[in-house]
Formats: sequence, C-alpha cells, structure tokens
Amino acid sequence: MTKFCMHSLILLGGIVFILPQGSFAQAPPSAEVGAAQALIVQYPNAASPYIHLANANVHANHPDEAIVAANHALAMQYTEKTGAADMRPLAFYILAMAYLQKGDFANALAQVDAGLSRYPGSPILSSAKGAALITAGQYTRASEVLLPAFVSATHNSDPKAFTAWGYVWEGADSYLGYYLALSQYDAGQYPQALESARQLVALHDLGNVCVSPDLNPGTKKQCAELAQHNKDIDSIHGNNVSGLLDSEYALQHFLKGPVGSVAEISYSHYSCVFPMPCSNKTHKLQIVRQAVPLTKDDADNFALLALTLNASGDREQALAMAQKAIALDPNDFWSVYSYGLVLEDSNRPDEALKALETSTTPSSIQITEAHRQALRQIHRAVLYARKGDLAKAQELYLAAANHIDSNCLPAVKEKGAFLSLVQPMVNVHLAKAKQLDAEGKYAESLPEYAQALNYAANEQEVST
Repeated sequence: MTKFCMHSLILLGGIVFILPQGSFAQAPPSAEVGAAQALIVQYPNAASPYIHLANANVHANHPDEAIVAANHALAMQYTEKTGAADMRPLAFYILAMAYLQKGDFANALAQVDAGLSRYPGSPILSSAKGAALITAGQYTRASEVLLPAFVSATHNSDPKAFTAWGYVWEGADSYLGYYLALSQYDAGQYPQALESARQLVALHDLGNVCVSPDLNPGTKKQCAELAQHNKDIDSIHGNNVSGLLDSEYALQHFLKGPVGSVAEISYSHYSCVFPMPCSNKTHKLQIVRQAVPLTKDDADNFALLALTLNASGDREQALAMAQKAIALDPNDFWSVYSYGLVLEDSNRPDEALKALETSTTPSSIQITEAHRQALRQIHRAVLYARKGDLAKAQELYLAAANHIDSNCLPAVKEKGAFLSLVQPMVNVHLAKAKQLDAEGKYAESLPEYAQALNYAANEQEVST
C-alpha cells in the first residue's frame, strides 16, 4: 500500500457518467452508468458513448468495468469529423484513473505515456501523469512533468499545439495548476509551490460568458455545456460543427485576457438529415471575459494556497485563505485540514484540534480516504501531545505512522515534531528496558523495548 502525503485523486468533472446493461454491468447501474448504456444501445458504432461509460464506472468506483469500456473505445475505428474534438485522450485519461483506483501505478503511467505519445503536451494526459506520480510518492518528478504543461496550457499561443492536444475539457489548466502546486508542496519546494498556488487561484478571476444571436447571455458553465453538446452531437451523428470546437475555442479559453475583453469567433453547422436537403448555417459567437463566481469546487485551490502561505511563514494571509476555503465548503477535507494546520502553527491548539476533528465529506476512493485520515491524525497526535494527553497522542500516532511517506517533507516534519514531544517517554521505556535486562528479566524487558520501538525516528534507530 502506498504511503500518504497530501494528495488525492481528482476524477473527470463535467462528463455525465452512466452504466449499461449487458457484459459491462456487474452491479445495479447508477443513473449515470445507465444513461451511458442507453447511448451505447442507440449508437453502438460510436466511440463517445463507451468513453462516457468508462468515465461513469470510474465515478462509481468500478475500475475493471471502466478499463474494459475505455479499451473498447480505443479499439474502435475512429473517424474524425471536421471541427470535431478527438475524444481519445479522454479514454487514456480514464484508463489511468481506473488503474490508480486499483492501486496499479505502473499501468496507470503506462496508459498516460501511451496517450502522450499520440497527443504530445495534452493538458488532460499531463495532469493524469502528475496525479499518478503524486499518488506513487514521486513528488519532484511530478512537478517536473506538470510545470511545462501548466505553462503551455496558460500561455501557449500556437493553434497547432491545441489541435495536437485533441480533446481539452473546461478547467484543464486548473487541474494542472492544482497538481503542480501540490507536488511542489509535498516535495518541500515551498517558494515554487506558493508561486504555483497563486497562479492557480488567479485563474478563478477570469472566465468566459457566451453571447450571440442564437444564445442568450449565459454563464461560463453554459458556454462549456454548449461546446460539449456540439461535440457530443458531432461524434454521434457525424454533423460538421467547426470553429467553436477546434483550436480557436481552446485558444480563447486558455489565453486569459483582462475582464471585459471580447473575442468573436465564427462556426458553421453543416448537417444532412434524410429526406431533407443538406443545410449549412454560419453562426457568430462572442466570448466575453468576466469574473467567475466561486463555488465549493474551488475550495481545494484556496486551501492549497493557505498551506503554501503557511509554509512560507505568512500566517495572516494563510489564515485568510483557509477561512475562504472553509466558507466555500466547510466539509471539504483540504479546507478543514488547511484551517487546522494554520491554527496549529499559529499556536492556537484548541481551535486547531476542533478544526481537525470536524467531519468531512469522504473520498469515493478507499485508499485515498485512508491516507487523508492518516495525515489528519498525525497533526492531532502532535496537538494532544502538546496538551499532555500522551495516551490519546500515542493512539493517534500509532494508527497513522505507517502511512507517512518519507518523501513527503511536510508530513515528515510533523512526524519529527511528534517524536521530539514524546522523546522523554521513549527514554523512560528504554531506561526501564535496560534495567530489566541488567536484572536478567528479559521477558519483562521486551514490552518496554517494543514501546520505544513504536517511536523510532528512522531505520537506524529501529535497528539499534
């Protein structure tokens, strides 16, 4: 089992998940999985419904079914339509997420690398590779992969690059920024993590709103839904929808302009529906930059900024960001964790304990939830030890110690803080064990050595 630092799997957002009946269904289908299954029945020769099905099964925590469906989509003959987004990067992404659910990091990386060989620089696949490396505890390597991908997604002005990426979902730059700051924080690269977290939060200040003769002024979400709707229609029905769906749209989304700036693009919708004659209609669409209201889904990003500010010693700003995360989602794990950690480092132990003992929404992935709780427990152990409740501190520490990753500097630092607090107790156990040894009471000395062994700081101390 992989040891834990601050990380979690983030699965695809914005795609509808569902499960079909037949060979793919081994359990009662969820609503999302059932809807995807219905699409497969209706369009058995299209790859898109199988990709939706695979994604639905990942969300339903059915990784084996997801792998079968995604591989089926990749094995199908794929005919690209003019202006249609190539959805195969999604299939590779979902394969990686499914293997991560299974704890199979080698296969997750293999699927990501296979996808990147076809779609170099893809933001979707780069974020998946970063997630896999973080989950495997390879934080420095993850940051090396994610940094150029984040820069490219937010600053690239070459339309050919966007075309080469294939499908790009709404918010892919945020995923990259989140994983980048997270990997740098876990690696102990605090100045770099702080800069990345600031850039990540800055992405929330700008967004898109669609305005056209054919579309009432709407929100960023409505704009994304329109684009996704047209992509789905194109991949299933073979309609020719261009402009909005290709590199121009991706370029306008990722190149963040000042609030109030306007970009106008044209797209054509060409369709042939028997027995009606073919039609070709050109639409003009304005994309206006505006401030985007924050939602609970943004809480993690502000929590990460709070953690990086706290690591840099800026307690006041760290507290402000942690409070903002809590306000967005008071039951989000990282909101609660960042708030508790900032209070702990601000020498407010009672408030920190109260925050860290707040119940949070559990992760849908069992191993991720177990790791999250281990990270929470080591901080609680420190706080109880400082209060003098060594029995409670010992209980919490022993439950968490085996899940602390030696490559994760923030967690190692907290473990060291705990061990220094309990060192007097360890010394008592060792002294008693040696006294019993000297008296020839070897059986009685063993439990005392065992108590001291629980708090060994490193392998050398364990051996001694």
